[in-house]
Amino acid sequence: MLEIICGAIFPIVVSMMLGYLGASMGMFDRDQATAINRMVLKFALPMDLFVGISKIDRTQILHSGSFAAIIIFWMIGSFFITYWISRFVFKRSVSLATLQALAIGNPSVPFVGSAVLGFLFGGKSALAVSLASLTINVILIPVVFFLLSSDNKETMGNGENWVSHLKNALKQPVVLAPLCAFIWVLSGIPIPRLLDISFIMLGKTTGGAAMFAAGILLCLMKPMINKMVITSVFFRNIAAPMVAWGLAIAAHLSPFYLREAVLTFAMPSASVIVILSNQIKKGEREAASTVFFSTVVSIFTMGALIALTS
Repeated sequence: MLEIICGAIFPIVVSMMLGYLGASMGMFDRDQATAINRMVLKFALPMDLFVGISKIDRTQILHSGSFAAIIIFWMIGSFFITYWISRFVFKRSVSLATLQALAIGNPSVPFVGSAVLGFLFGGKSALAVSLASLTINVILIPVVFFLLSSDNKETMGNGENWVSHLKNALKQPVVLAPLCAFIWVLSGIPIPRLLDISFIMLGKTTGGAAMFAAGILLCLMKPMINKMVITSVFFRNIAAPMVAWGLAIAAHLSPFYLREAVLTFAMPSASVIVILSNQIKKGEREAASTVFFSTVVSIFTMGALIALTS
């Protein structure tokens, strides 16, 4: 079992370490990391999200009941609870509170979920991955861009009111692509195979390129461990899956779906926070450190949760 977890997590760590090595040898600088992240955010990630969501079976989603409710509402709830605490208790800026909320409310299910959950649960894992991907990319990412655009007019748009900020968010490819794919899925019209295979090539570079760029930034800014990084890793890797476990028990989910719900929320923080922090030029070192330590810690926390829920 440990071999499976390591097989899913280690490629992320290795990609990040290669970026770190490249930067330490003087092969890459901050501007090049920014360029890589821009390519991922504007092209690779939107294509990857479009292809992933377009493969969702709408019948599965409509008949998933309590399991779907836990995945969707706890993912949204963990984001907004974290944002409120970070913004109003710790008095962080809108941008930093948003990035921390995304670190906790956005497990890396689209990148790691298929490998880990697919091995453990087979084809049935597609439902958890699809539900999490839909929630993140159709609901949370638009909210994130709305919040960031209101606090970063120079990099995210210069609108003066919430309508302008919403328009700026909806113009982002990473928001527009999954929304279009979701509407397409609901329409019941099959995605043309030519379009599907055309998006796959660049889309598959998303995870590796994002983590490689994160490694470059980690080398240039040096990993940090502070109160916020420790808090984010604790809530992402331990608290979030434990709450999901409690919700699954309260909802009387079967052992199979309980285990799948817990492990869905046990995934490490997604690398999109590194991409966004680099774009707005705020919290980059903290974001890269959070993703790195969350990924390393997940090897042990996911192993423990697999054993505890088996």
